[in-house]
Amino acid sequence: MKITMEWAWTALAHHLPSDPAVWDPSGVAAAVARHQNDLVLVPEQPAPDTAWRAAAFLHTLAVCPALESPMNEFYAAAATRSYLRVAGARQLPSPEVLGDLVEAAKLGRVDIGAVADELRARIQEPLPASLRGRAEDA
Repeated sequence: MKITMEWAWTALAHHLPSDPAVWDPSGVAAAVARHQNDLVLVPEQPAPDTAWRAAAFLHTLAVCPALESPMNEFYAAAATRSYLRVAGARQLPSPEVLGDLVEAAKLGRVDIGAVADELRARIQEPLPASLRGRAEDA
C-alpha cells in the first residue's frame, strides 16, 4: 500500500479534527512523494518495504513540517502508525516510540535508514492482503 495525498489529508483530518492551520502543505506533498518512491540506485540496497515507506513519511514530515509544533510531531507519529496498520503490520510501534523517532529525525540525529531499521525491529512482516480485513475484525 502506498500513501496518496488524499490519504495523507484524510489522516490529518482524522487525527487532528480541530482543523489545525497547515502553514506549509508542501511538507505533506514531499512526505507522500518520498514514501511512494520505488527507485533503487545502489545495487546492494533492497527495494523499499513497509518499514522504509513508513520511515520516509515520518522522517520527511519531521524535517519538513507542515503544521506548527507540537501538532506536526503528533501528526507525523499518528499518521505513520495508521499507515503501518493499514499496510498490514502485525505489531505496531507504540506512540511513544514513534514520538521519539519524530523528535530524533527533527533534531537530525537519525536518517531515514535508521528510522526504517527501528521500525523494522518493532513490526512484523505485513499480513497477506487476503487476510488484512480479517485481522482488523478480530
